Amino acid sequence: MEPLGQGGQGSTFRGVDRDSGDSVAIKVLSLKGAKSWKAFDRFEREMDTLAKLTHPGIPKYLDRYAYETTGDYFLVMELIEGVPLSKHMSEPGLSPRKLRSVLDQILEVLAYLHEQRPPLIHRDIKPANVILRPDGTISLVDFGGVRQRGGGETEATTTVGTFGYMAPEQLHGTATAASDIYGLGATILTLLARKSPDALLHRGLRFDFEALKLPEPLARVLPAMLEPDPELRLANVAAVRAALAAKPKPKTPPRPEPAPTSSPKSAAPSKALVRLPPEALALANTPAPFSVVVWILAALSSGILLVFEAVFLPFFFQLATALRNKPPSDPKSIAFQADFEQFKTRVGEMRNAAAHVADGTRPNA
Repeated sequence: MEPLGQGGQGSTFRGVDRDSGDSVAIKVLSLKGAKSWKAFDRFEREMDTLAKLTHPGIPKYLDRYAYETTGDYFLVMELIEGVPLSKHMSEPGLSPRKLRSVLDQILEVLAYLHEQRPPLIHRDIKPANVILRPDGTISLVDFGGVRQRGGGETEATTTVGTFGYMAPEQLHGTATAASDIYGLGATILTLLARKSPDALLHRGLRFDFEALKLPEPLARVLPAMLEPDPELRLANVAAVRAALAAKPKPKTPPRPEPAPTSSPKSAAPSKALVRLPPEALALANTPAPFSVVVWILAALSSGILLVFEAVFLPFFFQLATALRNKPPSDPKSIAFQADFEQFKTRVGEMRNAAAHVADGTRPNA
């Protein structure tokens, strides 16, 4: 019957079960139109995955069959009545209250997927893959990009996902539970803003949240879900739920700094929020007279790293970008920028560590 959608792993049509008369969804993959065997592998993986899953937010697997002589393969699923969230990008948007309900429901589905053994990573969460039913419930569809992770290790593979919604690490073929958290955050953000990801303002790889007036608690949680560095991002469903439930800290006026005393100096408290390696913490407490040597070396290192970060890194990035001669939207350009941002972050962490050691070992005036 009429088509319902088309993706990289085939086209989906509305069908009718002749025995029961029920409407169903039939996904069709034709090897004649497939660009590679990878599409067939993903189609088989989607069928095997759905056959094992039972959740109200996931289409129910019904059957599969094939006409091998023509190279046509069919997946029969429960038909989800409703509209994809992508329709709300052009039409009047969902209210923050409804979007919070959508967020909570998708978190339920992701919790179910990530708790499988081995965990299942969807890898392509976006508004077009979330169906909103008339009763307000949702269904996550299109499991053609689903991937298993085993043994707690990241499983590298080819790039799967949709640019703008997939996490930066997916450009390198890496996907974890945190990658699905990023896709969910991008989905909610674009529905709030009613703009596609490429139409939103960015600061490097990060969305410019200051330019968006987001309601609480999403204003606090979405930046943590959309952190480009997976090590700094909310890593799983439990972390997102905890962040949503946390009460915002009241804004208090800054306290005046106490007058300096003659008590022994300690490591600067302002550095407590910086991730510091144990070696830096140990060096900051080097006793005299060795602390003078450590202070000189740390101060020099901090200054050199500051110049390298502020002057040479931007120059090298601009030079490399010019030599590559690729548009910013090119996947390789996005991957290069992601690598550059991660390297820049590491340099900043090294500079902060050196500054911390210098502060802790500075001789008394």
